[in-house]
Amino acid sequence: MRRASALAAALSLAALLTGCTQEKPESAPATRSPAQAAWYDSTPEERESHCDAYRSHDPQHPVTIPPHQSDQTDEEFADDFYEVLKKEC
Repeated sequence: MRRASALAAALSLAALLTGCTQEKPESAPATRSPAQAAWYDSTPEERESHCDAYRSHDPQHPVTIPPHQSDQTDEEFADDFYEVLKKEC
């Protein structure tokens, strides 16, 4: 009986150690939101123009929201794009 419980404990420990040493699958890269994708799809000149307009807060020269393809409404996309500008500019 003692031999059986010692064997069971050894097998349990071996199984536990095997589980701890297994490689974990790599996590999938984070996906970009449509607003982030629009930012990164913009040219450097367009990005600079977006940042200049964002920083100036001038109603005469508003931020031009780039075209996008997403399930979001235009208003939701614009809000998300402003969040990207906050972070990037």
